[in-house]
Amino acid sequence: MTAHTDAAPQTARSRQTVQAVAVIVIATAIKLAVLAALDRPWGCGCGQVWAMPGDPTLNSRTLLDPYTALHAVTGALLIMMVARVRPDLGLWALLAVVVASSTTWEVIENLPISIRLFAYDASDPLAYHGDSRVNALADTAAAVTGAMLSRTASPMVVIVLAVVTEIALSLWIQDGFIIAAIRAVRQAA
Repeated sequence: MTAHTDAAPQTARSRQTVQAVAVIVIATAIKLAVLAALDRPWGCGCGQVWAMPGDPTLNSRTLLDPYTALHAVTGALLIMMVARVRPDLGLWALLAVVVASSTTWEVIENLPISIRLFAYDASDPLAYHGDSRVNALADTAAAVTGAMLSRTASPMVVIVLAVVTEIALSLWIQDGFIIAAIRAVRQAA
């Protein structure tokens, strides 16, 4: 009788893991399909892995850019909050939440209406014109990496790193969550 009692939670946990992995795979497929439908390129075609702020044409086209840090912070904060609200979720389920959230953001961020909302001039060749598929995948990988790293850090460390990252990027590239939100509110008004 004890074997059945012990097996039930294990079976539920296994089912949760399978469902979480399915969500991760489906979310990734949806992201790639939407970006393909939006005619986003696979990469920059420049041979670079990292885009520096001095060359904004490569931002969101290379594998990594300054915004990668924001995605890592978002993943760290998200998993920390979800784990607090839903302590019953296993690691894979938490990661599925991060991947699904990142996918939702990447899809919304790349819609033409969103690009206009953030006041990027479509005729400006240096303006943001959407993410490459490789960059969008790397952004999600950064969110997952941030989420995993936050599992071993105290909430205070995660919060301090989030604030420091926001301030550093705001000063370095004159962009970040707060600056983008202000720009979007001004554009919508």
